[in-house]
Amino acid sequence: MDFSSFPIVLVAIFVLITLLLVVFVFVKMRRRKGFSSESMQYIRSHWIRIIDSFDSHPKNAVLDMDKLLDYALSRHGFEGSLGEKLKKAGPRFKDLNGVWSAHKLRNRVAHELGDIDKGQAKRALKQFKSALNDLGAEL
Repeated sequence: MDFSSFPIVLVAIFVLITLLLVVFVFVKMRRRKGFSSESMQYIRSHWIRIIDSFDSHPKNAVLDMDKLLDYALSRHGFEGSLGEKLKKAGPRFKDLNGVWSAHKLRNRVAHELGDIDKGQAKRALKQFKSALNDLGAEL
C-alpha cells in the first residue's frame, strides 16, 4: 500500500467537507433571508387590501390573512397544509401560540355560520401580521 498519496486524500476530503459545509450554511442563510421583491410586493399589496376591507368584511379578512400566511410559508420552502407548515416553522415565530390561535379562528370562521366578533378578528389580524413580520415581511 502506497502511503505517499495519503496526505493528498486527506486534503481532498477536508476540502470536500468544507465545501459541503459552506453550501449548507449558504442554503440555510438564504432560506432565512426573507422574501424576493415580487413576494414582498404581493404580501404588502394583499395586506393593504385585507386591512382596507376589514371593517366591512372581518370574516373575509381573517380568511385572507390565513391564506397570506400560507403563501409566505410556502415562499420559505415549507410544504403541506398550513397546520403542517406552522409545526415545521414554529421556532421562527415569537408567539407561536398566538399564530395557532389566529389559525384556529380562521377554521371556525370557515366552518361555522354567523358573524365573527370584531375584537377576536382584530387580535387574529395582529397575530397574522406579527407572524408575517417574523418571516421577514416588514409590514
